[in-house]
Amino acid sequence: MSTSTSNRAYTIQSAGENPGTWGDPVLNSNFQTIDTNLGGVTTVALSSSNVTLTSTQYANGTIRLTGTLTATVQVIFPAVQGWWTIDNQTTGNFAALLNITGSPGQLIAVEQGGATDIFLDGTNVKFRNLPPVGSYLDLCDAITPLWIQFCTVNPYLLCDGSTFSAVTYPYLNTKLGGTTLPDLRGRARFYLDGGTGRITTAGSGIDGATRLSAGGAQNVTLVTANLPAYTPTGTVSAPTITSKARGMTTTTGSVNANVDPSNATVGDFTNMATNSVPTFTGTAQGGSSTAVNKMPPAQISGITLIRSA
Repeated sequence: MSTSTSNRAYTIQSAGENPGTWGDPVLNSNFQTIDTNLGGVTTVALSSSNVTLTSTQYANGTIRLTGTLTATVQVIFPAVQGWWTIDNQTTGNFAALLNITGSPGQLIAVEQGGATDIFLDGTNVKFRNLPPVGSYLDLCDAITPLWIQFCTVNPYLLCDGSTFSAVTYPYLNTKLGGTTLPDLRGRARFYLDGGTGRITTAGSGIDGATRLSAGGAQNVTLVTANLPAYTPTGTVSAPTITSKARGMTTTTGSVNANVDPSNATVGDFTNMATNSVPTFTGTAQGGSSTAVNKMPPAQISGITLIRSA
């Protein structure tokens, strides 16, 4: 008696069964099933209720999801193994989750507007062909998309400097050398210096030889040491000083030989034997100590996530 394979239900003919026949009932039906598995496309309409796939639907290699979601729903596979392509053409601000019937394992959601490869191991639903763990994903979103948030194990984590579980994300923990995410909020990414001396602690305050080191600021306040060396040129004219002759002191009445006593005024007997140089007090001009903007032309695009699982 014929039996079937456990995953895609191909017919297994027992020894001696159907002697003298070639095409039917085994080989031709199997070829048709294989063709459906590899190239078949079925459409599943979604709205607000969970949908359990029939054997005819999940026999197709590509499952296209359509409809306007008014709630988060599940698309439920039987407990089978294999790989599929999910073409999620649904709309609405909700997620379509992929699950296995009766399974406590992982489930995932897939992004709207594109095709995603998945595989089932009989217990868990997982992604296929995502970029390597530790790679970055730049999005024009303001928050982590719903399809990522609804996965049992998030395939990407927001680079906000927070911590994560080394148990849940062991490969990311190994990649980063710890459980702290990069903090890329309001920051640009640069590559390792690689011995070029282009990004150094002495030059920029950032250690370009150390992965995940950070620093920098959008402006800087200049001090005198930041200004180029400058030697002023020009001439200084001596001041012209006019004074009355003061040649007699109040105590001795002696005449100072350096002045003409004939210009002395009665009662003006202040001792002026030594002339003093005037001093001037002023206000600093030409600066305000305002910080200098270092930001190049830029546009704020969205958020950056890192592949985590």
